[in-house]
Amino acid sequence: MLTGRRDREVNPCQHQGGAVTTAKSDITKRIKELTSALETKSQRLNAISNTVTDETGKGHMVISTEAHADYQKTLGEAREIKALIQEQKDHLDIERFLDEPNEPSHAARDAVASAHGKQHKSLSEAFLGSDAYNEMKSGQFRQLGQVAEFEQGLYDFERKDIFSLSAGTHTTPAFGSAENVGLAERQRRPGRVRDLFPSEQTQANILYGIRQIGFTNNAKRVPEREQPNGGPALGNDTDVFGKAPKSKLSFIPYTAPIVELAHTVHIHKNTLADESRIRGIIDRDLVDGLKLKEDEEILYGAGNGDEITGLFNIPGAQEYRGLAADAKYKSLQLRRSATMAILAFFEPNGVVLHPFDWEQIETERDDQGQYLIAVSVAVGGEKRVWRMRVVDTAAIRQGTFLTCSFGYGAKLFDRESVSVQASTETGEAFERGYVVLRGSERIGLAVDRPESLVLGEFATTTP
Repeated sequence: MLTGRRDREVNPCQHQGGAVTTAKSDITKRIKELTSALETKSQRLNAISNTVTDETGKGHMVISTEAHADYQKTLGEAREIKALIQEQKDHLDIERFLDEPNEPSHAARDAVASAHGKQHKSLSEAFLGSDAYNEMKSGQFRQLGQVAEFEQGLYDFERKDIFSLSAGTHTTPAFGSAENVGLAERQRRPGRVRDLFPSEQTQANILYGIRQIGFTNNAKRVPEREQPNGGPALGNDTDVFGKAPKSKLSFIPYTAPIVELAHTVHIHKNTLADESRIRGIIDRDLVDGLKLKEDEEILYGAGNGDEITGLFNIPGAQEYRGLAADAKYKSLQLRRSATMAILAFFEPNGVVLHPFDWEQIETERDDQGQYLIAVSVAVGGEKRVWRMRVVDTAAIRQGTFLTCSFGYGAKLFDRESVSVQASTETGEAFERGYVVLRGSERIGLAVDRPESLVLGEFATTTP
């Protein structure tokens, strides 16, 4: 017959009386010693981390070879100590389990229930407090043939989730054990439009410049002598020196504002104090939300007042519509659009398209079933097509794309990098005990050579 504990062979010289107590005492002592050693290793790791410096001022962290080797060695030793601590704790749990009585203590169970703010109810108490009983009582017990059903369940304790009013409750059974697996963070999107731009900084609050919107090249061979009307020279006094033709350049001044992108999240101070991971998750989501909006603004900003003029709204940009004959191969259409930029004397170095369109390009096959585009899928492999970097983002409309000479014809400036601030000095935040987290950034987009930008639309195949 199975019972609440397993029988074991006991050596009369071991695990009896003071011997059991001594064994547990020795394990507890070792755990304290190992914990102290782990704290020393942690202090050493923090000291080494503080030697990491940003020598460039652009987020490129540098650490010496010796410090890095010391850090790896100390980290390995700390992991071994941590593993030993867990093994000792497991050993202590075994000793305590073997020292427990065969049957659970009902007094101890009720004490634990009381400590958690919920006293276990007996069967009769549960019935008298059930909805079924109250329904019968409200009808003065006159309903013939009525059967009351209710669920008592095991001895359960309930605790509030970290969001006490919004996330409901977790039920933790008194038998067995429960483990909090936390909340998985959403993975960041690897592709962002800003990834195609080199880093540019500015201290201004507005950008301005000259934008070239046209160029007519009339250069030609100029003869030394010619007729006044431009004909071949006759060798007499009426001939004149050759005249170079005039090419035409068109420029317009433009301004590009530095705009702020921002949003806030309100969270109670107790939640931040009780569940520290939430602050990190919210910080990352605030930043991620800004980057999502940043992609939209770079692509489709309306340019009204202090708004960004997005790449799709830049005057003078070239436009490409895929040929019906090329509809089967979107990669071919990308190559033809790149040619337009090359003919304008700009080398396109990046392409932005929707993930569905990029999927079709990566899976294009010839008539023999062979993939047409060879893309590196190794760790750290970069997405490229026709020598251009690829950013696939849901911010761009499916069926459209753009190629550009990023960093030359178009430049993205950071006035203030993304930051997350926290404050209670707003509205009723202090009185009501909540914290306002605010994520923001300030950026500007300047496009002075719009002919380097090709706005494309894929040709569609006929079903």
